[in-house]
Amino acid sequence: MDTDRQDRLRYSITKNLPRADVLALYRAAGWFGMSDPAPELDAMIANSFAVSAAFDPAGRLVGMARALSDGVSDAYILDVVVDPAHRSRGIGREIVKRLADHLASFGVDWIVCVGVPGTEAFYRAAGAAPMDGHTAFRFGGGKS
Repeated sequence: MDTDRQDRLRYSITKNLPRADVLALYRAAGWFGMSDPAPELDAMIANSFAVSAAFDPAGRLVGMARALSDGVSDAYILDVVVDPAHRSRGIGREIVKRLADHLASFGVDWIVCVGVPGTEAFYRAAGAAPMDGHTAFRFGGGKS
């Protein structure tokens, strides 16, 4: 990790995110395609319990993760995404750790996420462990 570059980033728990930056991150991850999801993005951020974000020195959003939670006992971390130009520098790991710490500060002690195959090492490095004896389930067809 380039620590000089990492040190210049600003991390924040905030829902005050530029929509265009959020959309750019999601599109870089292959989400939303060519549609204009502005109303959906606004609702996704507003209805999240918390959002952990990383900003470059110019103030541009370069990574984020959201949490859905009751704020008391359970939380689900989702939409962990880092700009491809900033990956492999520990930014995603720091975003997730800060989000988990924020949730824990409310007493939330059941914090889970579902990672796609190949993300195991990333989540382990962020302090997570596989949930032996548990299986992720999906209800309905939903959007892919």
